[in-house]
Amino acid sequence: MKRAGILVVFLMFWYSSAQAQVPSPVTLEIGPRVGYDVGDDIQEAFLGVDARLAIMMLPIDFQATFDYYFTEENMTFWQLGLHALLSFGPGVAFTPYVGGGLGIARTSVSIGELNVSDTDTAVNLIGGARFGIGPVRPFVQAQITVGGDADLVTLAGGLLFKFGP
Repeated sequence: MKRAGILVVFLMFWYSSAQAQVPSPVTLEIGPRVGYDVGDDIQEAFLGVDARLAIMMLPIDFQATFDYYFTEENMTFWQLGLHALLSFGPGVAFTPYVGGGLGIARTSVSIGELNVSDTDTAVNLIGGARFGIGPVRPFVQAQITVGGDADLVTLAGGLLFKFGP
């Protein structure tokens, strides 16, 4: 009986150490982002959220962003982005990336009783870099939005909080 108990304890420790060594096939990073449109159309600051999903078997990360722009009092502008990012380089403490995807922008203008809204799609081209190797990773990113009603050139930065191993 004593041997069986020792064997069970040994197997539990062996199993838990083996599980700890197997990396998760999926990593999720979420965090805040701030930026500014330096292009000609909006030229305003924005606050947003950035979510990234990495799947170990794929060479790309998937990114979803939402940015709310601080525009004039009678105007509302936001953009939702869905992108694929390709990292390159050594990827330890500094990981550059490029990517592209779809941008969906919503513009609303209110003047007195008149309310006008427009939703538009465009192509986003991205270049940036992530820094650090811990659970909190800062990033900087430039994005060009083309093909829609508003041509954006944005510079952004933020923090990504890593969930999962």
